[in-house]
Amino acid sequence: MIKNIPNILTIANLILGFLCILNVFVKNDFEIIYFFYCCLILDFLDGFSARKLSLTSEFGKQIDSLADLVSFGILPSVILYDYFDTNNFNLFLKYSSVLILVSSSIRLARFNLSEENNNFFVGLPTPANALFFISLIYYQGNLKIYFGEYVILALIILFSFLMVSNLKFISLKFSKFTLNENIEKLVLVLLGIIIIILQGHSGLFLLILLYVFYCIIKSIISTRFLK
Repeated sequence: MIKNIPNILTIANLILGFLCILNVFVKNDFEIIYFFYCCLILDFLDGFSARKLSLTSEFGKQIDSLADLVSFGILPSVILYDYFDTNNFNLFLKYSSVLILVSSSIRLARFNLSEENNNFFVGLPTPANALFFISLIYYQGNLKIYFGEYVILALIILFSFLMVSNLKFISLKFSKFTLNENIEKLVLVLLGIIIIILQGHSGLFLLILLYVFYCIIKSIISTRFLK
């Protein structure tokens, strides 16, 4: 039973991701948000348990990516399509959501072919991308006026590019628990808590924006000056 714990968590992520998609069609926002956050937690726990129990396997890696494609690729694409469709935006805007699905698929396929690294990801991780767009779409705070339909379109194009890029993004995996090795991760967690207090959970898109711009700047600097 213990050896199946990571895969059970992964399958639970897959099921909840599918339930999120079903709830988009019936406009059940509460269950979408609740199940989505459960997917994020399960995605963290399946990898964490696999590493701690020394149960990593090729099968686990493959099924994890399939679950992530549903929860963090198809789901945000469907939510973006529904947002544009509900607000009667044009077909071009509605179908732009497919870029997230395509880029997520490419990102996850590349991840399956790469060697795992606990310090960084190559390309924006699909969970971070999904969290950004889902929190942004459901955000109702005072910053909403700055995120019109064409700003969201520009963000779809940007984030789709980032997912398939070769830029390095900080991994939130905690392989060791020393302060020096986890300072960036802990700062991100602290910022997330502050944003939730000030803006609510749907304001987490701000955290992802900070994460993205910090990682882009860091990746560019390391590429140009630290070769």
